[in-house]
Amino acid sequence: MAFRLKEYFKNNRYILIWSLVLTLVLMFPYLIRGFTPIEHDTFFHLSRIEHLSRSIQNGQFFPAIYPEENFGFGYASPLFYSDFFLIPPALLHLSGLPLAMCYRITVIIASYLSCCTMMALVLRISSKKEAALLSGAAYLFSNYHITDIYIRGALGEIFALAALPAVLNGLYRILYEQDADGWFTLALALGSLALCHNLTFAMGAVLTAFLSILFVRRLNQKTFFALFKGVGFAFLITAFYTLPMIEQLKSQTLIVDYFADNSNLGAYSLDLWQYFANKTIFATAGNWKPHDETMLVNIGYFLEFAPLLYFFFAKKKDSFVMACLITGYVMILLPSSLVPWDYLAPLRILQFPWRLNTIGILLLSIPAGIAAADLLRSRIPVYILTALLAAECVWHVYPVTKRTFGLSDRQTWQDVLDGKLCDPCYSADYARVELAAGDYLPWPHPDYRIQSREILDEEGNETGIPYRRTYQYMSFTVEEKPSSDLILPLTWYKGWTIYKTDSTMQQTYVRKSDQGLLQLIYPEAGDYLVLFEDTPLRHLTTSVSMIALVFMYLTKKDMNWLVNTYRRNKKQ
Repeated sequence: MAFRLKEYFKNNRYILIWSLVLTLVLMFPYLIRGFTPIEHDTFFHLSRIEHLSRSIQNGQFFPAIYPEENFGFGYASPLFYSDFFLIPPALLHLSGLPLAMCYRITVIIASYLSCCTMMALVLRISSKKEAALLSGAAYLFSNYHITDIYIRGALGEIFALAALPAVLNGLYRILYEQDADGWFTLALALGSLALCHNLTFAMGAVLTAFLSILFVRRLNQKTFFALFKGVGFAFLITAFYTLPMIEQLKSQTLIVDYFADNSNLGAYSLDLWQYFANKTIFATAGNWKPHDETMLVNIGYFLEFAPLLYFFFAKKKDSFVMACLITGYVMILLPSSLVPWDYLAPLRILQFPWRLNTIGILLLSIPAGIAAADLLRSRIPVYILTALLAAECVWHVYPVTKRTFGLSDRQTWQDVLDGKLCDPCYSADYARVELAAGDYLPWPHPDYRIQSREILDEEGNETGIPYRRTYQYMSFTVEEKPSSDLILPLTWYKGWTIYKTDSTMQQTYVRKSDQGLLQLIYPEAGDYLVLFEDTPLRHLTTSVSMIALVFMYLTKKDMNWLVNTYRRNKKQ
């Protein structure tokens, strides 16, 4: 194992070392302070790490619900927003590292990996280290990437930016190099993307389908099967998350459904001036506000113009790169306010048109790096240009060092809940620091700030029935048969189960109350146990994903063994 690691580092040291250097430049505000600035979604992701660590402490590495969130009513964000890649920071937090530090470490590692995967992709396409370096710098230092990290706190998209170049790597191997072994890279990359961020995965899946159709003539029977196998295994190894998520989305109306039906895409499209703004502004997006109060969501000057050099200076035109170039420009132009977004209701799932820039910076970083390297021709000018890109990055992120609203390494999550930083709800009717926009709350739902934590009858009156809570369980005793159903202080999701703990452990009838809480139907006198159980679908898909992952690994290993055997026999 040590020999393999040493050999891997030797073969990839250029990518590994330069990615580290570029990442240190981008992340220097996180490295010089024991402080995590709080931006749009930072609280939400800090909460995910905190509550996942508690879940692991209670024996659950893949929880469906965080029972202590939202004033103890519970929140099922893991069912809708995968916490798979938060297991390492949660373990670090359990080992004693401060929560704020665990978040910063996570962002640094994700950013490093995004540079590595982009450099590896461009090195495969161009075989030029200088092109890979410039593409990695362009991708890492793009305005949109910086905004994701330091202004939006969009941890899911930060993870996704590391997976997207790997998706293209697998596709390039299969579609362009006709390398059937690329299926394994594609499967892992697409699967990882699904576990990073739902909307970015949706865009990545559409991009995969588009490129597959565009280069379908290059496919033969072997590579078509490889493409099918890569996509198929990606689906199977993530079925434990994706299918139960769909099951939950179908089980009730959530806030996210309301937003998807009513979001105003046109208000978040980009006016012309926003394509050329180049100053980090800690604000929100929108085209109705003054320029100095509008968040920067463009991709940056270098990525807007450098890809055009590919038409004139690329020594060898690659049709795959050309497809990336043209599609990339389409992606960054689509968010324009000239596009009639008010009439594109099916795309409301995007929430914001400028989210398409995620795909734009992915695709445009490839021709930008290759063309700039061909124009400059030698290493010294390439290093100078890289240094200039790094200097601009430092200029953009330096204001982060002046941020004062945040979580220090001396503070805990309880400090946040106690209101030592801000009002935990700040204008919402739920614990906004834990739930952000509350996308996965039922619609409608009660005002959790004033909702009684007692067991209620159907009229909303407190019954006086005492109950006991542990992390995963709730139990109570009904002395006499109630005259109505009972409403429990738990937010309803499909999976809540109540057992009457007599000799038969009989399962009782439950449903969602009119206010989105757990309702016990036809209660009798006796002892009751309440717990959240995985649905049959979640049990089944977890087994399917585990079997598929093992089978995928064995299939790759077996194929490599066959290839090596063939090569040895050929030499003999």
